[in-house]
Parts: sequence; structure tokens; C-alpha cells
Amino acid sequence: MSNFQDRINKQEKSIWRYAEFYNEFIKSENRLYLEDVIFQQAQDNTFMIMKAKLLKNINYLYFKREDENLTGSLKERSLAYQVSLAKQNGKKELVISTSGNAGIAAAAYCQESGIKLYVFISIETEKAKIAQMQKYNPIIIKSKKAIRLANYLSAKYKIENLRPSINDSSIEGFKSIAFEIFEKLEEVDALFTYVTSGSSFVGIARAYKYLKDAGEIKKIPKLFAVQSGEIFSVAEEFGKIDKKENSSAGKLGVKNTKRKNEIIEFIKLSKGSGIYINDKEIKEARKLLEKNNIYTSPEGCASFAAIIKEEKKNNFDKVVCILSGKKRENTSQINEEAIKIAESFNDIDNMMSGKFDCC
Repeated sequence: MSNFQDRINKQEKSIWRYAEFYNEFIKSENRLYLEDVIFQQAQDNTFMIMKAKLLKNINYLYFKREDENLTGSLKERSLAYQVSLAKQNGKKELVISTSGNAGIAAAAYCQESGIKLYVFISIETEKAKIAQMQKYNPIIIKSKKAIRLANYLSAKYKIENLRPSINDSSIEGFKSIAFEIFEKLEEVDALFTYVTSGSSFVGIARAYKYLKDAGEIKKIPKLFAVQSGEIFSVAEEFGKIDKKENSSAGKLGVKNTKRKNEIIEFIKLSKGSGIYINDKEIKEARKLLEKNNIYTSPEGCASFAAIIKEEKKNNFDKVVCILSGKKRENTSQINEEAIKIAESFNDIDNMMSGKFDCC
């Protein structure tokens, strides 16, 4: 039996199955789960749908269904770890600025832990995502300067900012994706995933590097970072792109990530690439996915579109496509009165002093 197998907690089906592999160990009493014990066994153990010969030059194509997580995205993995770590460290309040999915997951885990959460969202955040956040009762602040004001609140009031693009602990929970894939498939040829801040990409890559260094696999799979629209800082390092292209995928994501150099290093180490996908390619990929009864987010469709583009150049045996988020219908009803509006540091100070509710 391998060292990897020895260190797995086989009683777990969540990210805590791999608790021994995270940088900071979370004690069992601080590990958070969503829902009740029935759901604990399914949490984060997302299933894969295999579509053999869906594409001509791929023998086995696996869809990693991160959109099947309880809060609807792979962000659940990072926030499960981050909020559990915050609980272990005695934190009573947390803050996050988000395009949606991370805020949903953060709100769910903070409610479970009893930690107060301030969620800063853009005025363009989808109603469906806001409605899902509101189920977990965070303090939601809508702003044209969401990231800047969240950073201000975090710095002035000494409240940890969970935002994946700046918080390195976000990387840890994402390692579980690679470990799950390894347990199910052992070695794969290539892995495609959408990248904005790159926290999930780095987590997956670091886990694969561990597996290679430990002798569990012979080589890291070719890692492909997929981008679109105004998100192209990684993809442009690997080919010329049309920077005027608009896209529904990654719309509110990080344009320039501090993790760019590490992402590029892992891409080169694995002999993968950065791939830019346009909106037409996303729509074509969605049609093919939905024809096969797979309904997922624009980012997941972009990852599949990248496989369609890349498989013409390669003969792959096993390929994994990360479907990172749920397809959400933007018809949800939200409680507008419960959402605070802030556009200045003074608004934040008034809110924190109890003088400011909503305007």
C-alpha cells in the first residue's frame, strides 16, 4: 500500500478525506460540513460522467462535476477549508468580495460555523447567485467598488478577507480535486479547467506535483488553463488572442492574478497550455454538452470548448474536463431591502458603527 493511501481518511467522502495533505492541519472538531450526516457522505465527492468517443481523438473523456457540489461550484472546496481554518483560529467575522459562487459557499460555511460574514458583490452579480447567498443570511453589500471596499473593511477592522485571489489558504481545499481524480483514474493525459484567480488551478497542480514527487504517478497530466472575454492574462502567454472579445464566462473574474507566474510554471512543467475561447466556441460547446444532458456554467462550457479545440492536435487516452459551476437560471427573487449599498469608505465606517443600514 502506498504512502498516499496510508494517509487518506477512508471514512470521509468530503475534502477531509485528504486532511493530512493540507498545509495547516484542521482538527476534527473544527472541520465543517454542510447539511446533515446524510449529505456528509456525498459532499465534495462529485461524480464523473464518462463520454467515450464524444470527441474523435479522445478515448475516454471524463467530466468532473464540480457543479454538483451542494452550493453549486468548486469554490465549496476552498471555502470548506478556509472557514474551518478561521473557526480553528477563533475568528468571529470574515469578509469576501465575490462574483457569486465563492460568496455562496462562504455564506453556507459561515452560517454552519456561526461566523459573521460580510459579502461584497458587484452591481452586475446575477440575481440567481444573490438569492442563493441570501439563504445563508450573510451581510450583503452591493457596490461598484466591491473589491476595493472589501479590502478596506478587511484592513481597517482586522477582519480576514477570504477572496481566493489574495488568500493563499484558498489553494488547500482545491487539492482534493486532483486527489479524487487520482483515486478514481490514476494517471490521466490532460486536464482542462477555467482560470481567473487561478487558486483552483494551482491547488490541482500542487497536488499533482506531490503525487509525482511521491512516486504515485509517472508524470503530471498536461494542464490547460482556459480563459475568455476580458480574462486572458495567462492565455496570452501561449498565443495571440482577440482582446476585444466579450464572453459570459469569467465575466466578473480577476483579470490580473498574482498567481500568474506559478500557473505558467505548472503549465510548462506539465507541457500543457493556456487557451483562449471566444463566445461562439462556448455556445457551440454548450449545444453539444446539453445534447448529452450535461447542463453547466459558461466557464464549464469554455473548458469543454478548449478540449474540442485542442483534441484536433493530440491523440489523448484519458482527459478530464472540470465543470466548475452550476448553470443558474437568472429568474430568482431576491430580498432587495436586505442588501446594503456602499460606494465609499465612509459608508463602510458608518455600517460598522451601526449608523448605516441601507440606502
